[in-house]
Amino acid sequence: MASVPSQPDSTQNSPLATGVHLIGIFTGLVGAGLVYFISDNEFTKRNAKNALNWQIFFTVSFIVLLLVAMLDTFFTVLIGILGITLLFFILNPAFCIWAAYMANQGKDWKYPIAPQFI
Repeated sequence: MASVPSQPDSTQNSPLATGVHLIGIFTGLVGAGLVYFISDNEFTKRNAKNALNWQIFFTVSFIVLLLVAMLDTFFTVLIGILGITLLFFILNPAFCIWAAYMANQGKDWKYPIAPQFI
């Protein structure tokens, strides 16, 4: 017997659950953290937790890559700059927009490379 995919629960559709991921693009862990701490909606809180975990990972990775870029060999500077570019301009907005889309569909999507800090 084939299983039928479950439909998202319409009670889980929250504008703030969608927005928390987009807020993270511009405010980093501050915006996601604020939504996580003030939200009382369970679906919004799960999405804020996912966004906050990503933003913590993103911020720490960005700082480490920035420190690597400050080292004095050409190779480490190149790796640092390429890593920062990849994280800052490609992965962060792409992951946040995808997570917002998934939240709008009633699903809480965990960012694939972010560890669960919270």
